[in-house]
Amino acid sequence: MSAIPSRSQGAQRLLNKNVTALIPDFPFHYARYLWQAAILKKPLGHVAPQHYGEQVLIVGAGVSGLVAAYEAMRMGLHPIVVEASGRIGGRLYSQVVGDRNDPHARVICELGAMRFPKSGKALMHYFNKVGMDANSTDFPNPGSPAAPSTVVDYENEQTYYERNDLPEKYKRIEDMFFGDFLEQDPIRFTDMENAMQETAVDQGEIKAIWNTILRAGWDDLSFYAAMVEQARWGREDIDLFGQIGFGTGGWNTDYPNCFLEVLRVLYTGLDTNHTLMYDGSSELPLRLWSRTPASFGDTQVHWPADATVESLTRREIADPLNQEVRQIHRLADGTFDVYLHDNKLGRDTLRNFKSVVYTPHVRVLDKFRYMDGKDRFTPMNSLLPQATWEAVMYTHYMQSAKIFANTRRPFWNDVENGRYKMSVTLSDRLTRGTYLLDYAPGAGVNKGSGLFLSYTWNDDSLKFLGDRSAPLPTHVQLCTTLLDTVYADTQLDLAAEFGMVDPFIEINWEDEPFYLCAFKMNLPGQYEYQRLLFSQFMSGVREGVPDGFILSGDDISWTGGWAEGAVTTALNAVNKLAVTFGGGTLEHNPGPIDQWDALQPLQL
Repeated sequence: MSAIPSRSQGAQRLLNKNVTALIPDFPFHYARYLWQAAILKKPLGHVAPQHYGEQVLIVGAGVSGLVAAYEAMRMGLHPIVVEASGRIGGRLYSQVVGDRNDPHARVICELGAMRFPKSGKALMHYFNKVGMDANSTDFPNPGSPAAPSTVVDYENEQTYYERNDLPEKYKRIEDMFFGDFLEQDPIRFTDMENAMQETAVDQGEIKAIWNTILRAGWDDLSFYAAMVEQARWGREDIDLFGQIGFGTGGWNTDYPNCFLEVLRVLYTGLDTNHTLMYDGSSELPLRLWSRTPASFGDTQVHWPADATVESLTRREIADPLNQEVRQIHRLADGTFDVYLHDNKLGRDTLRNFKSVVYTPHVRVLDKFRYMDGKDRFTPMNSLLPQATWEAVMYTHYMQSAKIFANTRRPFWNDVENGRYKMSVTLSDRLTRGTYLLDYAPGAGVNKGSGLFLSYTWNDDSLKFLGDRSAPLPTHVQLCTTLLDTVYADTQLDLAAEFGMVDPFIEINWEDEPFYLCAFKMNLPGQYEYQRLLFSQFMSGVREGVPDGFILSGDDISWTGGWAEGAVTTALNAVNKLAVTFGGGTLEHNPGPIDQWDALQPLQL
């Protein structure tokens, strides 16, 4: 879901090297942790038998919450998942658009995450587990082999090219960035990439390179400042780079953010070699929610073979959806009183838990403390230390908006006068990113086609906020007017290509009440905030009194906006639950807590 686009050059090299996303701040090998447990045919950890069946509240039914709940169930705990909205999935949000009675007119719109990097191997482990990888394909990023053609609309001029045959003026920019700037000390891009190869992982080298960068003060640089002060680029190159990225999307929406945010994603290969899931991304949390571990070839302890996260949750809460957590109080005995508000029935419920895993955006955590008046107000130090609350309050989030239209057919594959009728389009004007998707080759029931008329970030996405009572075609017409102008030479008439049933859908994550933005993206100087949030799962471990309140989710990770971070922080939470309930990890398969002292993030 991240705003950071993918590069075209070097993508095959990354595949050949089999780079794994080992986050340099804490390069624990989560995928190996998962693989080893699978080889041993056991859960990721164990809890003391006297705690079998102990209830754990999982707040949020996105991928982080469902991974935590699924793995907690396998260890013998009793996960209870509550979700404030009316659906499972969080920002894995696949919606069917078009005529539901005609598979060839029905297409999936990914309103949240839509492209998943192959280097994110912890996430891919779960896609594989639930059987989704078999029905997937390369995502048609602009400038990639999966996209037949790309058009860059920049300063009212259009540049057309096919596949990944970048024009020389774009190759020059990419070479300047990867070939010159990122190879300098202390960045050493190739050395870091080599240290993340699956067959030759070198955690010591990863930490050495990264900690040198941190100590050199690069946390104080915005992306834009790095291009000016370190790369020493001129304004013309910076503006062009901001628009085209690496042939697959502009970078200028990221220019205000900390350069470290960009560098992490580049090092780990999260920006390239993406996958499209034909089944729809939200099928991953849905399958973890509703299916048994045995159906995936997994084992579990304590529970009968037909137990699922859903069945265990519904034992306690008949309708776990529309259950909004309004307040959490830590009691003197270390347990937690949780106030639940039923958004459908309008009534409150108070429940008590020994442990709570909180996965929604932490900006929502800050907001709910004040929701129900001073009588329920949570003091600053009740759930988190003062310094961590500061991190919660000031973490920066990015907005995102999408406008999608289903089409009668993938008309962009038509060739007229030696070029494709329409291309994946990058524009410096209103639409910014236009993506073309054809689901017909997939094995699922949705065989239609559609396009994102606009996929925008930050200030660009705010242009699509407005009166929700206005008819949806208002924003659609803004986009089609621009795109018809861009393709004036081909006499494109987008309106004639739209499907007749439920043709449009739109979302602005800034306006979603239980998200309040798309994802975290730190500003310069916010490294310490992120270190505190990520490290929170270690609270109380060294003291021998592990804290039962645990933060999880992609904004807690070092790579906000990528589902890989949502999964890996969920695995941190699962390890913490095992320790909290008298157990730990399996022999010969150390978890993140076991390796914390060796790999922990540098404190600045």
